[in-house]
Amino acid sequence: MLENLKQKFPNALSNIQDTKNITSYIWFEDSIGSTIGIPRSEISAEEIRLLELLFTPLFFQNKINTFPHTLWNTFLFEPNASLPLTSWENVRFIHFNLTHADFSHSHFEDAFLAFVPSDSVLIWENEKAGILIETDTDESLSKNELLAISTTLESDFYVKTRMFTGRFHSVNQELPYHRNQENKCFNLAQLHLPDLKVTDLADIIPHSLISDQSATSKTWYINEILGKTMNDTELMKTIKTYIECNSNATYAAKQLYIHRNSLQYRIDKFTEKTGLDIRNFPHALAAYLILLLND
Repeated sequence: MLENLKQKFPNALSNIQDTKNITSYIWFEDSIGSTIGIPRSEISAEEIRLLELLFTPLFFQNKINTFPHTLWNTFLFEPNASLPLTSWENVRFIHFNLTHADFSHSHFEDAFLAFVPSDSVLIWENEKAGILIETDTDESLSKNELLAISTTLESDFYVKTRMFTGRFHSVNQELPYHRNQENKCFNLAQLHLPDLKVTDLADIIPHSLISDQSATSKTWYINEILGKTMNDTELMKTIKTYIECNSNATYAAKQLYIHRNSLQYRIDKFTEKTGLDIRNFPHALAAYLILLLND
């Protein structure tokens, strides 16, 4: 049977010692003790469930993602904890919350990790909430991809999911603060945007600014949304003018004394740098509020 699986999954391994990254594979053992490891990126959640009926699943969790006490748990949730040793330069947090905990956490974790980049780390805050830590690569998950993952997990485990995607940050001692700020935003998203399965900072900015008007938080929102673009005064003026012209590109271009194509180029540049598509109202509102704060 395992030989047949190897034909279907040609990159599968027979021996745990053949890889240094055990958790990049889904492992199974047959009745005589033979094992097979199938790359997470090559197997679907449905195939995993089928193989669990035929073989014994094996769980090899290294010290970085063992529930509940991990280096990342300690670093993110305990004061003055040491930064975990990692080769990552930038990471983001994908926060998730579940309606109940009546399921196998190890199975849920395996199913979730099967859809994400192989070096991602999942840690649990409690039985119904956790964080996926994702590094900055070309494989970084889009909002639509997370929505598809959320739908699949709901179907497989009969549990409702909510997710919040943070921004990428440098791996340093500031990460716990960013996690805490994003968690506040996630809580607001669940309260004010209950119909959205996957949300991000752009979705919740107006509610965040109303609920938390401290100077420290305002500075954090500005830096998260604008980043280095805040130093581009010409771009900031262009976007603000465009929004104030009711998103009328022709009128805004006349106000700015530039060609309409130049205006469109700047709008596209702002969208690329900030993730805000100001051609739709919620993002335009978030951008305008941030620009006013930055002024």
